[in-house]
Amino acid sequence: MSKQRQTRRPASRSGAHKRSAGRSGQGRARSRAKAKRKPAAKSAKTRRSKSKGNRRVEPGKREAGGRGRGRGKARDPKEFKARNRTILLLLVLAFINAWIFVWRDEGGLDSFDAKAAVIGGGVDGQGFAAPLEAACGGDPVQVFANLDDRLRLETKLDQGRTLRLALLELGLAAEPIDELEAEIRGTMDLGMLTGSGAPVRIAGDREGGLQALEIEVSEGHLIQACRTPTGLEVRNIQHPLRVDVAVIAVELPKNGSLLEAVVEAEQTSELARMIANSLAAEVDFTADTRPGDKIQVLVEKRYLGRNFHRYGKLLAIRYIGAAGRMAFYRYKPKGADEGFFDHGGQPMRRALLRTPFAWHPIDPEARASLAPAIEFIDGRMGAVYRRPLGAPVVAVADGTIRGVGLEGDDGLIVELELDDGRRVRYANLMRTIGDRAPGDRVEQGAVLGLVGQTGKTPVPRLRLELIDRAGERLDPMALGERRSRVDRVGDPIPEDQLGQFEDDIQSWRRAMRKAAE
Repeated sequence: MSKQRQTRRPASRSGAHKRSAGRSGQGRARSRAKAKRKPAAKSAKTRRSKSKGNRRVEPGKREAGGRGRGRGKARDPKEFKARNRTILLLLVLAFINAWIFVWRDEGGLDSFDAKAAVIGGGVDGQGFAAPLEAACGGDPVQVFANLDDRLRLETKLDQGRTLRLALLELGLAAEPIDELEAEIRGTMDLGMLTGSGAPVRIAGDREGGLQALEIEVSEGHLIQACRTPTGLEVRNIQHPLRVDVAVIAVELPKNGSLLEAVVEAEQTSELARMIANSLAAEVDFTADTRPGDKIQVLVEKRYLGRNFHRYGKLLAIRYIGAAGRMAFYRYKPKGADEGFFDHGGQPMRRALLRTPFAWHPIDPEARASLAPAIEFIDGRMGAVYRRPLGAPVVAVADGTIRGVGLEGDDGLIVELELDDGRRVRYANLMRTIGDRAPGDRVEQGAVLGLVGQTGKTPVPRLRLELIDRAGERLDPMALGERRSRVDRVGDPIPEDQLGQFEDDIQSWRRAMRKAAE
């Protein structure tokens, strides 16, 4: 079989070249047509690219033809940063104002007015010792448990005093006294209490109401009453009494609260009251103390059965802190009354207290607002203390009452004449404790009245004036000056008894020093 060779003749080069040339000619024709249709757009684009090329221009070499107010001037980096800081500060201030006045539940100008009116109090002017619907706690023998914000007062049924008379002197109103007597009669004969010398302790409110009461009929025998929503609940308690002696050390926390320090040491608020009132002539626990101050006490603890009831005698106390270093010991010299003395045998008591207030719990955040301020009214200088409505006001020294009543812009006043002839005038009081009258003798530390808002004052406060024999106003800040505490009141321990005194307190001193470690 013969093979047939098939051959394919390639296309001529000249034909391919003609086709390629035809296609490129058509492309050039179309490009020329487009250029004829959009001459303006292309020329504008060309101008923009020529005038705004991508190039770096140094700030100091900026062209004079630039736009804006700073034409021909370099931007100052410091001015730029200062402007940014100003804008940031304005934004922060705007955020703070929005938080205070818009977003917070307590925001608004009205809330500022309310807070200025009550230091340490709640809303609606609750203040201190507002009436309670119920005061009975769950403790079997501590009737005053959880009543830290009550007005705490005590007395004795001595010198033939009846229970009713004693309660009237403590400032209770007649209605709660009637209610209490009716309830106690179902437990015991009230006549047995008259002149018995039984201690009476109460927790009351600022309006004269009774929240809780305790009568210590005898050792281990108590009559207690506490407020319930339906009336007073009275109980008769009899348990074997046991007394221990404890050494307790506390250190003030970061907020400086004595109450929190005592609670942290697993003690009750009554110990804070005892510490503050014992050192009232030396230390003002609202102004003098600082975080880290240390206190040690040697104190009796009284138990009824297995239950802690209350603290007994404070045997010794030691303070080391911002207000100084001091220690005092309870002792009875031969032929003299029992009292507190320092390690050299000098009496602890001073002529003036450091503060005109009995100890009461305060809001630690309000401590900065509690320092007194000087105020002049018609040329009369006085010290103004901001405290919650109903806070207890005390006699700063032994004296005799010379005036009680309402006096114009000063509201309710009490004027106390001290034994050295000076006078202390308390103004803007809410009420007095008991039926105070000119000629009444009062002892240092006795509660005279309660902080009020009487007279011409927009807020609860106490105005205190110190007056000399000639009627001239003295500097009321003398209460807070340490030089005013130089004079001690009372006789020191006789020299022939100092050796025995030092021997007797050695064990107490060692115990408190060890507790402080």
